[in-house]
Amino acid sequence: MRRQLTGIALSTLLLAGCASAPDNVDSGLYHAPARAYSLSLDSAAFRGKVSLTEQCDANGGSLNIWDTTNRFFRIDYLKIGQHPMADVPTFASERTIAEQVLSNYLRDVLPEMPNLDETQPLLQEFVDTGRGNAMFSVVSMKMKRSALPEGVTNARYFYGFLVFTRGDMVYVLQHRVDTYQPDNLKTLLSGLRQDMLIPGVLRQQKPGSDDPAVGRCG
Repeated sequence: MRRQLTGIALSTLLLAGCASAPDNVDSGLYHAPARAYSLSLDSAAFRGKVSLTEQCDANGGSLNIWDTTNRFFRIDYLKIGQHPMADVPTFASERTIAEQVLSNYLRDVLPEMPNLDETQPLLQEFVDTGRGNAMFSVVSMKMKRSALPEGVTNARYFYGFLVFTRGDMVYVLQHRVDTYQPDNLKTLLSGLRQDMLIPGVLRQQKPGSDDPAVGRCG
């Protein structure tokens, strides 16, 4: 349940569109609108099959992912210079863009999550993902006791970010864990990055489907 609360809160803060389940998943691949990326749903980052919800608008989009063990992942893609969280000059260096976007998340997004008592950045470093460099960060989060599901006593968890740019987009990969193991979290998010193709495959609407993300964001 805490994983779901995390994903929902971030979704409502970043994008105006309603979350929906994508119908464009085929042969283990998810294709984001506007060829932002394609993702292998058979990634070793996931345990078992996954369930997805997505949102998008003219300036970016988000994919929320839960695997069979209910672990939560999220991928945001934001147009540089257009999305409020990526309001950075397009001529800035990749590292500067990644640092600024991460700072915006830490300053403007996380503190607005209604079920959190506190957030504390623990780590921030520029790393090699195996497919280019990215900004990696881990944040400690403490949930309000009133927001915990019945029977859950541990209010502390850790949220990882991996931020990188490609073309006119900045990507923010995210995952939450219950224990502070930054090396494992970095390896997991880097593996997820390696299972992304950028730019992605052109997204096609299936016959007879009514996928609003195709027309609105693709």
